[in-house]
Amino acid sequence: MTRVRRNRPTWRRDAALAARVLAAVGAGYACTAAVVALIARALPLTFGIARSEAVVVAAMTGFILYLMVLLWGFAEPRQGRVWGMLLGGTALCRGILLWLAPLGVA
Repeated sequence: MTRVRRNRPTWRRDAALAARVLAAVGAGYACTAAVVALIARALPLTFGIARSEAVVVAAMTGFILYLMVLLWGFAEPRQGRVWGMLLGGTALCRGILLWLAPLGVA
């Protein structure tokens, strides 16, 4: 009688799942925070609205954006693309924020 091996999760599958969760939750949060900060800083410059209103609009947008990033992070089949887009987007938004800093909009 032959023994049938069941498909059990291996350490590689567990590590890939942990990396995907870390990408979606951690890097997604960092990217969303960078985008929200950029929106809050850019709205007064582009539309001339009050900074307090810009912060509220950016924070409300951040909730929807974070949900979309989480869903996309788990739906995307290529994990490298998730990491690249989220880390690249975070770096891009932080760079733009540093570029906007001398303009005096805090």
